[in-house]
Amino acid sequence: MTISDSQWQDILITDRDITLDPAGIPELVIHRPSITQDIVHMIMDSGLLIELVGERSQSKWAGNMSRIETLVEDDTRINPGTIQINWSNRERIYLFAESIVGDIEVGIDVEGVA
Repeated sequence: MTISDSQWQDILITDRDITLDPAGIPELVIHRPSITQDIVHMIMDSGLLIELVGERSQSKWAGNMSRIETLVEDDTRINPGTIQINWSNRERIYLFAESIVGDIEVGIDVEGVA
């Protein structure tokens, strides 16, 4: 593995737990999947989605989506101005962005973060 291969490498997390291979060794993700995983965890750790569980206020949703967009855009691996968030379904948000290694698409369950 070269340095460039390991530059964006992380342990795979599934259902908030480390994913192990059959030998019990943590599985790894690299490049886009690693960046995508980091973005999901960044959003979940921010608490911005937890604030929206059961929230009906359109302005509160819009404000938090704007804050999530800013949070994600601060990641140096994301190309500025490329983030789009679809939150028309308030049970799940979809985030689309261009990273330095390609497009990222992710869906996050709002109810699942609480």
